[in-house]
Amino acid sequence: MTMQRFAAALGIACLFAGGASAQDNPPIRFDNWLYFQRNTDDSTRAQYRPRFYIPFNLDNGGTFTQRIDLPMYYTNKVGQDNPNGDRKAGIGDWFIEETYLSPEVSKNVKWSTSVRFVFPTGGHSPFGSDQYQVAPSLGGVFSMPENKLTFNPVLRYFYSYHAAADNAGKVRRWDIYPTATMGFSDGWSFSLWPENPIDYNDVTNKWFVPIDALLIKRLSKSVEFAFGGAYALKKDDPQFKWVVDGRLTFYF
Repeated sequence: MTMQRFAAALGIACLFAGGASAQDNPPIRFDNWLYFQRNTDDSTRAQYRPRFYIPFNLDNGGTFTQRIDLPMYYTNKVGQDNPNGDRKAGIGDWFIEETYLSPEVSKNVKWSTSVRFVFPTGGHSPFGSDQYQVAPSLGGVFSMPENKLTFNPVLRYFYSYHAAADNAGKVRRWDIYPTATMGFSDGWSFSLWPENPIDYNDVTNKWFVPIDALLIKRLSKSVEFAFGGAYALKKDDPQFKWVVDGRLTFYF
């Protein structure tokens, strides 16, 4: 039933993608993310995450974007689906997200809102949460083009609303992205907190605070790459010690 629901959602996304001509909308973005993560118990996780952004221009000057993430893991972390801590591959919890970005509400200022739907396609730990989740967000975009600087803070709240297994843990979590991006010459830019957020666990009342950075290079109109990582400064709600990540992006 889980995969049937996800397939239906993915079908809706594909229907949207085919509903408008390419010349009427911004380009579709296809990210290929690779991550290597060292966990707090010294287990590791490699991840490949294809990610799609499918944007549509709206009549009011705003933009609607459909996002689809399909994480896949290879890990030796112990969990219900890997009790011996063997090296094992599996898919994670896949999700779709609907985002609205407003037109300018004042000079160089926009706001955004979104809702994310997480499906328990990963099943038991260490691959999935065994929970259906929804995550609304609110954010802003503040541009300083004269300084090539953009601030894009986002606050997102995850909560589980239906468990796929009897022993699944409740999810109540804040994701905080104080994202700032500085542009440089020759297509280079540098971003803080674009990928790995600051988290507050609303169940345990504990924080997880990483420093997260990404160096980005636009090679052409249709190709971009980036590399970076994150290091955990505060691990009261443990997630990882450090992460090295990178992506290859295509626009079409």
